[in-house]
Amino acid sequence: MKRRSFLKSTMAAGATGVAVGMGVLSPNMAFAEAHGKDPFKAKSVDDVLKMLGISEPAASDKIKIKAPEIAENGAVVPVGITSEIEGTTEIIIITANNPTPLAAKYTFGERAIPAIKSRFKMGKTTDVIALVKAGDKFYTAKANVKVTKGGCGG
Repeated sequence: MKRRSFLKSTMAAGATGVAVGMGVLSPNMAFAEAHGKDPFKAKSVDDVLKMLGISEPAASDKIKIKAPEIAENGAVVPVGITSEIEGTTEIIIITANNPTPLAAKYTFGERAIPAIKSRFKMGKTTDVIALVKAGDKFYTAKANVKVTKGGCGG
């Protein structure tokens, strides 16, 4: 990577972070304006899929979900997702039994490694569903996480 492009992208990321932190820019608002509806406010997995324009994603064993089988505390459940599908451009995480199931949506550049690690709040035992977009197709995998102490008010 050239020094100049590195500095430009670092400055852009820093400015975006400041704007989000100050409340000037909200990812949810930007998504809702671009697509008409905010899938982060959907109340069911079917509604999330409909709002994202996804119908019948194909099951894939090339999507790896690393999540605990039993989460002692649903307030902070570590989840890692990697995709070995060539041309992956998006990873979407859905926690099926949460009040608002869409947990996160990540977009990757063409040379990025499609892998994420994050912590999610889960109200009760639920399936963690990973959706991966590669080309014009969507692929899916899921893992069940048993939550012993809920993080969404449970």
